Amino acid sequence: MFSHGYYQGLLVEIGKYRNQTTYIPAQDKNRLFIDRKLGDITDRTELPAFTTYDYILRRAKTVDVVWFNERNMPSNFYEVEHTTDIKNSLSKFYELQDYHAGFYIVADASRKKEYEDKLHVSMFKAIETRVKFIDYDKVVEMYQGLTKVLNSMW
Repeated sequence: MFSHGYYQGLLVEIGKYRNQTTYIPAQDKNRLFIDRKLGDITDRTELPAFTTYDYILRRAKTVDVVWFNERNMPSNFYEVEHTTDIKNSLSKFYELQDYHAGFYIVADASRKKEYEDKLHVSMFKAIETRVKFIDYDKVVEMYQGLTKVLNSMW
C-alpha cells in the first residue's frame, strides 16, 4: 500500500509538469516519495505570502499540496485523505473559498461516499460545487500519462 507522501509526491510532480510552483508543508519535507524526500522535489516548503490575513495563511500552510500560478497566487489546493477525517479538509477549503482556486480531496475510491456525505451538509453549501474528489488511481494515471510524454521526448 502506498503512503500519504507518495500521493503528495505524485501531485507535486504533476503540478511541476503543468508549470505550477508547488508547495508542501514544512513538516512533510522528510516524507518519502519513492526514493526521494518530498522537500527535495517540491519548489517550496514555505508558503508565499499571498494574503495579509494571518488566519488564512495559517490555514493554507496545513494543506497537503498547493499549486501556485506565475503570480504566486494559489491555483489548486489538494488534501490527501489517507486516514484522516475529510471534514477537516473541507473546513480548510471553506476558509479558502474566496480564492479563485480548485479544491480537491484525494483519497481511495472507497472513501468517495464518505466525502459526498460530508460535503453535502449545510455548513459546506458555499463550496460544494467547487470541491472535487480524485481517487488515487486517477492520480497515478495522470502521473503515468505525463511520464509517458516525457519519456517519448527522449
